[in-house]
Amino acid sequence: PVRGRRVNGRAGIAGSPVLIGAATTLVVLVAVFLAYNANRGLPFVPTYRLEAELPSAANLVVGNDVSIGGTRVGFVDGIRARRRDDGTSVAVLDLALERDVAPLPRDSTLLVRPRSALGLKYVEIARGRSREGFEDGDTIPLAAATPAPVEFDEVLNMFDDDTREAAAV
Repeated sequence: PVRGRRVNGRAGIAGSPVLIGAATTLVVLVAVFLAYNANRGLPFVPTYRLEAELPSAANLVVGNDVSIGGTRVGFVDGIRARRRDDGTSVAVLDLALERDVAPLPRDSTLLVRPRSALGLKYVEIARGRSREGFEDGDTIPLAAATPAPVEFDEVLNMFDDDTREAAAV
């Protein structure tokens, strides 16, 4: 009995279980790679990269969204602390933004906002009107960070343990 059909004296790909298994494995590996990196943008797609100084990273994590006007335009690619000349420290975010955003006007402002009540955060950029923009690799200064709004969990934490116990009675 002949396994698979022969085309010009050779077995077709459909007739070889080894080739079918190898092709399936390759497709699955590519799909897993793309799914794993989904929050970090598609591979080989150019990005507009900026650094942003904030007074606090405010529970941000790598991979959190960056949005302008409610539309996702990028993600937080890195978070680190930087000591300033006056001895204070600031959080520095590495932002990977879509090329369509470039150049971001120099008078744009940043705000870390809650996405859900569970603590998930994102960076909201309010696009400015300046004709001058940040070049790829520039740093958005600390002065562009708008004051953080009061979060729901901070309201609940304003009561000390004795007050919470008394309110529960």
